[in-house]
Amino acid sequence: MIRVIVAEDHHLVGQGIRALLERAHDIEVVAEAADGQKAVELVERLAPDVLVLDIAMPCLDGLQSLAQVRALGVAT
Repeated sequence: MIRVIVAEDHHLVGQGIRALLERAHDIEVVAEAADGQKAVELVERLAPDVLVLDIAMPCLDGLQSLAQVRALGVAT
C-alpha cells in the first residue's frame, strides 16, 4: 500500500485529489494538510511514501515545506 499525504489549502481541490488517488486500490491517503507547516508535522509523524504539495500555501509554501521535510531526512 502506498501511503500519501495531500497538502492543499483549497478544500475542494484537496478533496478532488484525494478522490482521484483513492480510486487506485494500492493508494491510501493517510492525511491532509491545509498549510505547509501542518504538512511538515504530518510527514514527521506519519512518514508517508508520497507527499503531494501545493506550491502556494499559507504558513510555509510548498517549496519551503519540501526543504523542511528534506532536512528531517524523510525524503531524498
